[in-house]
Amino acid sequence: MRRAYIVGISVPAAEFRARLAEIPGAVLVRELPPARVVVVLPDGAPAKTLASLPGVTSVREDRPERLLRADTRDRP
Repeated sequence: MRRAYIVGISVPAAEFRARLAEIPGAVLVRELPPARVVVVLPDGAPAKTLASLPGVTSVREDRPERLLRADTRDRP
């Protein structure tokens, strides 16, 4: 299963994308302001590999929250 990460960067996204090519199967999905990107790593690629790239300032797993149905939101 692939995992998505929000990555803080201190270099331009184009430069980071070139460095990301060092991780086989890693994909930069989109840029986020300010100075963040979404990266998807293939199954088995550890986040510490991503964190070790030059220009990375932070890494956190992107875990989408489950949306509640409108009719159950206000119930105790």
